[in-house]
Amino acid sequence: MELTNSQYVKVFVEETFKKGVKGLIAEFKSMKRMNDFTKMTEFLAQNAEGRNRYKDVGCLDNDRVIIRIGPVSYIHANYVSSPTNPKRFICTQNAKKCAEYFPVEEDRPLTFEGGVCVVLKKQEPFPFPFETRIRILVRTLEVSVPGQPMHTCMHYHWQDWPDRGVPDADLAPIVLLARLKENTAPIIVHCSAGIGRTGSIVLIQHAMELLHLPAPLLEISTYLVELRKQRNNSIQTEHQYLYIHQVLLLYLKKTKYLDESVTPYLEAFTRDYISATKGF
Repeated sequence: MELTNSQYVKVFVEETFKKGVKGLIAEFKSMKRMNDFTKMTEFLAQNAEGRNRYKDVGCLDNDRVIIRIGPVSYIHANYVSSPTNPKRFICTQNAKKCAEYFPVEEDRPLTFEGGVCVVLKKQEPFPFPFETRIRILVRTLEVSVPGQPMHTCMHYHWQDWPDRGVPDADLAPIVLLARLKENTAPIIVHCSAGIGRTGSIVLIQHAMELLHLPAPLLEISTYLVELRKQRNNSIQTEHQYLYIHQVLLLYLKKTKYLDESVTPYLEAFTRDYISATKGF
């Protein structure tokens, strides 16, 4: 007999607790990251032009974003699907660590190649409905492109998520994603390489959408395999993989998908999670 959505959630949680933190780390390490350069021809061609930040972080030809303005059409970016939208995200990387790619002072225009002009109109802290140490700055940007009407861009800058590490595990990413759920256009997500922290956000969104559909919530490893077919080598570290599970477990407990009987198991998992990610 077909399981209900809530029954699938129960199975997901039971399997997560059964694996535990050590089991999830082993599971992640078994999913080796690799570059199949036969599927990255444009990435290889652009390496010589210096348009890839990392030569060992490949960009797949399939689902690659094509730039329609300016003299260069290439960018290290891919469309990534979710259960409800075939182009839910654009996952990309920032080209240079210290480059200014948006203005930090209000009403001071910043102009880029191709005549693209960006103006900061407002910035304010993200209004979390609970106490958290997570710091996200929300910027309202006006973007003008030659021959097009003015665009308004909302920029959500997560300021304290360490490279290759994890932030405090709470419901911050879920609240952030909930604010964007009515947006039907692709959501651009980027970090340094555009695969680690970026991939973490994408997988959390994937699981959240499944919870609100008549569809099973299965193992995160299954979704990671599919994600890597669209955005190569997504999720860089076991700590990020653990973070995704910890956030989802906290959400399921908070929203009463789980009853009080799981509390001791969640507390034990959380202790192991904190120990495994301490310092990262």
